[in-house]
Amino acid sequence: MKKVLPITKAKAKLSEIVNTIYYTKEEVVITKKGKKIAVIIPIEKYNSLKNGKEEGLICAKGALAGMEKEIEDMTHIIYEAREKENSREVNL
Repeated sequence: MKKVLPITKAKAKLSEIVNTIYYTKEEVVITKKGKKIAVIIPIEKYNSLKNGKEEGLICAKGALAGMEKEIEDMTHIIYEAREKENSREVNL
């Protein structure tokens, strides 16, 4: 489970956060005014990303985390536009 903390708590508990990450290997998301701004990850995860061991969608999966509603809304808008389009046949 990913932990999410506001930056004020993260500053106050940095040592505790680092220990937790070291032992649990889980990431911690830092927020500022409710917006996700940073992630603290275990060194192993960082090294695998840095060395290119994780690529493509596997690497990008975290970038879209928490955006399920926005993605669903965009998909709905795209399908509605396709249905209204009459200059070409579209099979849905």
